[in-house]
Amino acid sequence: MESPSARGRRSPPPANGASSGRLPPSSDRISALADDMILLILSRLGSVRAAARTGVLSRRWLGLWTRLADLAFRADAADKIEAALACFSAAASPVAYSIRISFPVTLPREPSRLLRAAALLSPAELVLVLKEEPRQAYGAAVALPCFHRATSIEIDAGLHRLRPPPAGEFPAALLSPATSPASAPCSAAARACECSLSPFAVSIPSRSMLSSPRSNRPLRRAASSCPSSASTLTLATGTISPPPSGDFPLLEKLSIAGNIVDLGTLLGRCPRLRVLGVVFRGVLHLRALKAALAALEAAAAALGLTLSLGVDSRSTHNFDARGFDDLLRAMARISVQKLVFTHHFGSRIEANLPCFQRAMSIEMDLKNVCFTALLDGEFSALERLSISEGCSIVDLSTLLSRCPCLRVLKVAMATGDVTVHSASVQDLHVHSNTECHNIDIVTPMLKKLELEVSAGSGRELSVSISAPMVEKVSWKRRYTTSAVMFGFWRLKCASLESGQELDTCDPRVHALCLHISCIVSGRLGSRPILAKEMEKLLITNFSVLDLRLCTCGHIFGALVLRILGMERIRAATEKLKIVILPSCPPVIFPHV
Repeated sequence: MESPSARGRRSPPPANGASSGRLPPSSDRISALADDMILLILSRLGSVRAAARTGVLSRRWLGLWTRLADLAFRADAADKIEAALACFSAAASPVAYSIRISFPVTLPREPSRLLRAAALLSPAELVLVLKEEPRQAYGAAVALPCFHRATSIEIDAGLHRLRPPPAGEFPAALLSPATSPASAPCSAAARACECSLSPFAVSIPSRSMLSSPRSNRPLRRAASSCPSSASTLTLATGTISPPPSGDFPLLEKLSIAGNIVDLGTLLGRCPRLRVLGVVFRGVLHLRALKAALAALEAAAAALGLTLSLGVDSRSTHNFDARGFDDLLRAMARISVQKLVFTHHFGSRIEANLPCFQRAMSIEMDLKNVCFTALLDGEFSALERLSISEGCSIVDLSTLLSRCPCLRVLKVAMATGDVTVHSASVQDLHVHSNTECHNIDIVTPMLKKLELEVSAGSGRELSVSISAPMVEKVSWKRRYTTSAVMFGFWRLKCASLESGQELDTCDPRVHALCLHISCIVSGRLGSRPILAKEMEKLLITNFSVLDLRLCTCGHIFGALVLRILGMERIRAATEKLKIVILPSCPPVIFPHV
């Protein structure tokens, strides 16, 4: 054993960061790392809050989080985020590259304040997502300041009104050329005005921002006394240049969602914009929504944008079938690559589906809408089509013939028959809530099939599916009428699931799932319902039998033996799973 005196005579660690091969037990190896390595560790924590808390570990880590280049705020309070951004602005050399903010809105002015604080750091990328209750959004406006160095901006304002920056606003990072080598300290008045100062120049917001109660009174008086024709204002601290037009000179990618106000003005200030994503949400008047689409059409044609369009008109007033048709035609005139349309009608309406020639993806979350006719044109670029259950297309076969590049199709059928013929579809999801009598699917390139239909047991269901390349199959049939198996046991639902729904991810493994319940009936019987259903299965090499039983306290051993006694099931089943469902009503035995 080593004596205490020997431990005290240990030599100090070698200089110049050389490793002796063995460090004392009390040494802090992580804090001995270089600053760049520690900053890399802090960035992997995923949020500024977690990075700031590491300051309690040692003095070496204290304050290092203010040198992070990628800032992420998740579910933090607005005042905490604003204080953290102020710490980054006060750093010796702020190097913020990206800022990502997601927070719950409690006060209407919080989003605008955070955007102004973020603009002082002049990030290259900005993401702002507002989480709020819908009732809090109406009446609140979000003012978008100018981000002079930003190349990508993504803002989801919820239902807030989103306004472009006012003309004549100073960019946060604008600096005038040096005019004197003398050093000028950063004054408290300039900080109150949210200025960006250097030893030789001063850049302050426009006169409209100087009228803020938070601004410095002497600067406000000086700005109000300046003539409108003045080109340069000289102070003791440097030179103030006239404000630019509030452009986004480097912005190439813009994604905004909310109640967008004056979209044409905003797009006119983005000369290098190439990719645009717009989601109109919370627009109360149909006329305003049409005007915004017209401005978007003009800007898209002038800039040659790659455009994604989303329209959520659930809050729009006086929206009838005629307004719905007009809105669809207005969206069709815009050369969009991706379209998402959301609206829920209280009663069923009929409409015509226009042609979107350049659209590659169309998603319609519509309720009580039936497209009875297709307008002229071909969906030559369409690769993905998704139509919700509340929306239906009567002539689906004609639509598919006009989509030569369609790869993914998710559709709810309007009629009882399911007919899909396509030479290009590889992923097919078909849902039918109405009584289905005939299934006819011809898809030579199909690899994934999800089919859910409703059908009674009294009428024969005709199934014809040609898909030689299919790999994953999910089949579900709900019985609209009682399907007697034998005795008082009834088959409610039969489904076939692939391995993704099971414990394994192997798509070649399938499970046959039978939902069986004990239902009171005036008669007992024995009908070969299950044997007929087995003949209609698309996949016969299933290896798992999943029985979901609502027994109501009855013994189910005879039922399981009867099912396992079927040759097709007994030969394929390798694993048996039985689940007893608890929510079953009491049973009254009928007189036989």
